[in-house]
Amino acid sequence: MFFHSLDYALFLALALAGYWALVRRLNARLALTIAASCLFYAAWNPWYLGLILFSTLVDWAVARQIHASSDERARKRWVSVSVVTNLGLLGVFKYYDFGAQAVTDALALVHVHVRPALLHVALPVGISFYTFESLSYCIDVYRRKCTPAESPLRLLFFITFFPKLVAGPIARPSELLPQLDKAPTLDRARVGNALFLIGLGLIKKVVFADFLSVNLVDRIFDDPESYTASEVVVALYGFTLQIYCDFSGYTDIARGSGKLFGIELPENFDRPYQSKSPAEFWRRWHMTLSTWLRDYLYFPLGGSRLGPVRTYFNLWLTIFLIGLWHGASWTFVIYGALQGTAVALHRFVSRMRGKTDEELAREPMWLVALKIAGTMQFVVFTRILFRARNLGNAGEVLARLTSGTWSMANVAASVWAVLLIGFALHYTPRAWLDTLRSRFVAMPAVAQGVVMAATFALLALVATSETVPYIYFQF
Repeated sequence: MFFHSLDYALFLALALAGYWALVRRLNARLALTIAASCLFYAAWNPWYLGLILFSTLVDWAVARQIHASSDERARKRWVSVSVVTNLGLLGVFKYYDFGAQAVTDALALVHVHVRPALLHVALPVGISFYTFESLSYCIDVYRRKCTPAESPLRLLFFITFFPKLVAGPIARPSELLPQLDKAPTLDRARVGNALFLIGLGLIKKVVFADFLSVNLVDRIFDDPESYTASEVVVALYGFTLQIYCDFSGYTDIARGSGKLFGIELPENFDRPYQSKSPAEFWRRWHMTLSTWLRDYLYFPLGGSRLGPVRTYFNLWLTIFLIGLWHGASWTFVIYGALQGTAVALHRFVSRMRGKTDEELAREPMWLVALKIAGTMQFVVFTRILFRARNLGNAGEVLARLTSGTWSMANVAASVWAVLLIGFALHYTPRAWLDTLRSRFVAMPAVAQGVVMAATFALLALVATSETVPYIYFQF
C-alpha cells in the first residue's frame, strides 16, 4: 500500500474516522491504530508482522526490568538483551547472507573452499527503521532519559504507527510517547499544515521522482552501454533529484498523515543539496538516522573527547555505518567508506585552516557557492554506488561515464524541464516554502479543497503508467 495510491487515501480516511471517534478513550484509540498499522504492514508481508510484535514486546518487558533495577550490572545485562535481540534480528535478515558470502569469498582467496549456509530470505520492509526505534527505547530507559511505557499498547503504538512504520522518520520515544499523555486535538491550522505536507509529498513523488525514474534513471542504469557519457551524467543528476524527492516526499506525507492524528513526527530533510561540505550534507540528509547514530554510537564511543585519532575513527565509523545501514552489499560498503573518509578529511582540513564560525559566516558568496557546488558533485558521483544493482553495474556506469562520448539524443525535453524545475525549487530559500505554507493554511477550507483537488488532478495527469515503489522501502 503506497502513499501515492487511492488505497492509502481510503485507508487513511477510515483509520482517522475510527481514531477520532475514540478520541476520549485512550486504550481503545491506541488499540485501533495498532490494528490499522498491523493491517497496513501486512499488506506487504503478514508473516514479518510477527518480528515487529516480538521485538516490541521483548523491549517492553526489558525496559520495565531496567527501570525497576537499582543494580547497575543488572541494568546493563537487561539493556544487552535489547541490543542483542534487535541487532540480532537486523543482522540475520539484512546482513547474514552478505556476511557469510563475504567470508566464503575471503577463504577462497587462501584456497579454503566452503559452502555457506545462506538463508535467502526476503528483507522485511522497514526493519532498519523500526529496529532502531525499539532499540532507542530501551537505551533511553537505561540512560534514564525516559520512563517505561505504562502498557504495551503505548509502546506498540510508538513502534507501529503506520505513517512512519516502513520508511521513517525514525522517531525517539521522548518525542512521541509524551504526546499520548493528553487527548489529541485537531484545529484548522494543523489540518492545513497536514494537507500542505501531503500535497507537497505527492508532488515530489509523482511529478519529480517517478517521472525521472521511468523516463531517465532506470533506462540508463539498466543498460548503460547504450548511452553516452553525457547522458550518464544527466542520469546521475536525475537520480540525485529522484532519491531526494522520493524519500523526502515520503517523509512529507508521513508527517502530514501524523498531524491528522494529532501526532507530530520529526523532520528528516533540510535542503541537503545546499550543503557546503560532506559533513553538513549528512546533518541535512536523513537527519533522524544521522542524529540517531550520533547519539547512540558516536557519543558512546567517545565522540571527540578522546584525542584526534580516536575522534577521526569515531567519525569515520559513524558515517561508514550510515552508508552500510542502507544495504548489505559491496556497493554500500564502498559508499559508506567514501562518505566517512570525506567527512573525516573535511574535519581535518577545517581544523588545519582554523577558521572561526564568525569567519566562516563572513565568507564571500562566490566561495560559498563553490563549496556547495563541490559538495554537490561529490554527492552526485558517489550516487553511482547507491543506485547500481551491484559492483558490476557500477563499473559499467563508470566505464560509460569515462568513455568521452557526447550526445543528448536520449534525453527528452520533458526530462530537462523536470530536472531544471526540481533543482531550481530545491535551491530556493526555505522561507519561500514557509510563506507558501502559511498562505495555504490561512485560506478558507473551501479554497484549500480547491487547491488540493487541482493538485490531485495534476498528479493524475502526469502520473506514470506504472507504480514506482519508494526507494527506501528496500532498506
